[in-house]
Parts: sequence; C-alpha cells; structure tokens
Amino acid sequence: MSTIRQKLVFLTGHRIDADASAQEIGSLSKIGAAIAFASFLAALQFGIAGWFLAMDLNILLQISMAVTFASIGAAIVLVLDRNFIYLADTRYETDKKLTYVYLGIRIFLITVIGSLSSQFTMPLFLKSELAIHAQDMKDGRFAEAKERYQEKYELADKTVGLTTLEAKEATLKKELTTLTPELVRQRGRVGQCFADYNKKIKMTFAPDLDEHDIVSLYAKDKQECQRIDGIYRQSYRNYVEPREAELARMGTAITQAQGNIDTAKNEIAKELEKASKVNEANINVASADVLSSLVRNNPGALMKYALLTLLQLCLELMPILLKLQAGQSPLGHRMAIFAYENKTRALTQVNQSAAKRIDAEAQIELAKHEHALVEKEQFATRQEYDSRAVKQKLMQDLENEHLRQELEELKRQSSAYLRAQHQFTQAFSQASGQFVNRVVMPTVTTVTKPFASKSAEGATSADSNQAANESAKVFDFGGVHGLGVKAAS
Repeated sequence: MSTIRQKLVFLTGHRIDADASAQEIGSLSKIGAAIAFASFLAALQFGIAGWFLAMDLNILLQISMAVTFASIGAAIVLVLDRNFIYLADTRYETDKKLTYVYLGIRIFLITVIGSLSSQFTMPLFLKSELAIHAQDMKDGRFAEAKERYQEKYELADKTVGLTTLEAKEATLKKELTTLTPELVRQRGRVGQCFADYNKKIKMTFAPDLDEHDIVSLYAKDKQECQRIDGIYRQSYRNYVEPREAELARMGTAITQAQGNIDTAKNEIAKELEKASKVNEANINVASADVLSSLVRNNPGALMKYALLTLLQLCLELMPILLKLQAGQSPLGHRMAIFAYENKTRALTQVNQSAAKRIDAEAQIELAKHEHALVEKEQFATRQEYDSRAVKQKLMQDLENEHLRQELEELKRQSSAYLRAQHQFTQAFSQASGQFVNRVVMPTVTTVTKPFASKSAEGATSADSNQAANESAKVFDFGGVHGLGVKAAS
C-alpha cells in the first residue's frame, strides 16, 4: 500500500501497516481525501479572511496573518472531522441514537464554521458590491455623526440666537437713524425759532443802534430759542442713549454668540474628523456590518451569498456524507469488537467487585447488629445494678430516719427529766435558805453572844458561804434547744 493512502487513512483516525489489504480499510482512503479537501477549503477561506483583515499592514505581516489564519482553519476542520469519523467508525452499538447525536453536533459545527468562513470569502466574490456599499455606509455614518454632533453642541440653537441678536441690532440701528415724529416736530420748532431770531437781527437797523444793542433787544427771543433747543436735546438724549447702550450690549452679545458658534464648529469638525478616521479604518469590504447590510438591501447579492454559502457547506459536509454512505469499515468493525470485549470485561470486573462490596457491606451490617444486641444486654445489666443500688440506698435512708427519730425522742425525754430536776433543786434551795434565815440564824446569834470576840469571824464565814452559794456554776446537759434546762454544781 502506498504512503499516500496510509496518510489518507491516518486522517480518519486509524493507523494501518503498509501491508494492509484494500478490503480491510474499505472506503477510509476516500473519506480521508474528503477530509483533506475540507481542510484545504477551510484553510483557503480562513487565509482569505486573514489577508483582508491585515489589509492596511505591511505585506509581510499580511502574508503572516493569512498563513496563521489558514493554519487555524485547517486545524479546526481536521480535528473535528477526524475525531468524528473515528468515533463513528469504531463504535459498537445496535442502537444508533448516539451516532445520530454525534452527527447532529458535527453538522451544527460545520454549519456555524462554514457560515463564518463563507463570510470571509465574500470580499473576494462580492468585492465591487461591498466596496460601493461600504462607501455608502461611510457617507451615511458621516451624515448621522454630523447631525448628532450638531445636536450635541447645540449649533442650531446658537445660530438661531445669533440671528435673533442681529435682527435686534438692525432694529436698533434703524430706530437711531429714524427719529419719532415728536422729536422731528421739536427739531423743526428749534430751527424755526432760530431762523426767526436771525431774521429779526438782520432786519433790524437804526442809525442810533449798534449790533450789541440789537442783540440785547432780542435777548428774550434768543433765550426762548435756547430753552426750546434744550428741551429738544434732552428729549433726543432720552431717546438715543438707551438705544445706544442696548446696541452696545447687542454688539457684545453678538461677538460672544459668534465665538460660541465658531467654537462649536471647531469641536464638531474635530469630532467628525475622528469619526471619519474610524469609518475609514473599520468600514471596508471585510466588515461584517457591510456584508449584512448589503445582503439585507440587495437581492442579487443575497442570492449570490446564499448560493456560495450552500456550496461551501456541501463541500465541508462531504466527509460526513461519504461516511454515512460507506458505513462501518472492516478495520473499524474489528476495533469496535475489540473495544466492546474490553468494555464487557471491564463491566464484568466492575460487577464482581460490586458484588464483593455488597457482601462485605452485608457482613459489616450483621456485625453492627450483633454489636448493638450486646450493647443492649450490657445496658440492661447496668440498669439492674443501678436499680439494686438505689433500693439499698433507700433502705439505708429509712433506717437512718428511724434512728434519728429515736434519738430525737431520747433527747426530748432527757430534757424533761433535767427540767424536773432543776425545778426540784431550785425549790429545795429556796426552802433551805428560808429555814436558815428564819430559824437557825436567830438561834445561832443568841447562842454566840458571849462569844463576841468570834462574831466577826462567824460573819465572815457566813458571808463567804453565801457568796459561794451565789457563785455556784450551772452546766448544760444537752437538753432541747431553747428550753433553758441547766444543772447547778
């Protein structure tokens, strides 16, 4: 088998030996040739796109851009077609749904890429139409930009304002040159008055009057004329001065308005120059806006565009169509069976490992269940021991309570006995004290009178005995608290 056929088969994703038979590879070489042609077509289209995109650059950069784009386009189509053909040829399935899903995805990608690449080639096939339409779009964009910038800088409003100011200025100038009828009448009266005065001066002549006397004679007439002239001049100033001031303000406002208009025109000119540069740089035959606008507005260009796009799509879909027509090749079928056996073997191992895992999990669950039963038995035993301990504690508490009650009873009995003993002792002491004071002491005093020398000593010993009786100590025998049971010693 020739090297060229090996390379064509390699384009479909398969690797074959040089001694492979033609029956084994089937129509893979033809499909590989179709893939090579589709890649060449994509490279041509993308190369044209790179050439037009780098139109304003140096020739070397333009060539580099075209080669780069051509490589990208060929690589995209080659990778997509090669992977799809290989997957479709080596897939072992009775159900072809997934194959059709792959086919739909590939057709969608080819359609998108083919439509994009067809736009790249349109500047070559529709060069004259695109050039004319590009110039029309530049002119239209320039007119739109001019209107937009005039509106932005309010050129129309400023022009109208300047025209209004100029009209007001012309009106004021006309009013200054044309006086009112009242002023005209006053001016006429002043002129007539001075004319009459001069006429009288000239007509008056006497040999005994000199010129000074004549002027003095008509001094009142001159004063009247001067008064009328003063009134006229004041009225004239009242009429002219406000209009002259308004005219001066109008001149300043017109100068400022004209400056604003000139500034706006300069800014508009700068903006339009920038817009023109952007339009010249971006609106050309390779622009997508120009192509879409041309297709929408020119039926002939639309038909030509549709026919070229369909032709390119058919050429790029040729590998898919050949694959659908040829079916699965013997080499692909053998690889599909091999992959299916490997998949079956792997699934068997997975199922076995899953079964082992399920058995291990069952044993673990059983051990957990047995451990739970043992824990329950231990818990029951602990509860029994706890109940016994509680029972013993309760019995001990009952016995302690019984002993405490008996002790309290003994304490009460002892307190009663001590209280009775104390009452008896107190009564006996009081009785013996009274007996001694009333019976014994008088008798002793009577008997011991002869013994006067020893009376002091007897008194002293009696006082000491009484002090001893009074200072007798009292001890607490532990009676009930608060009862005051005590014993004397």
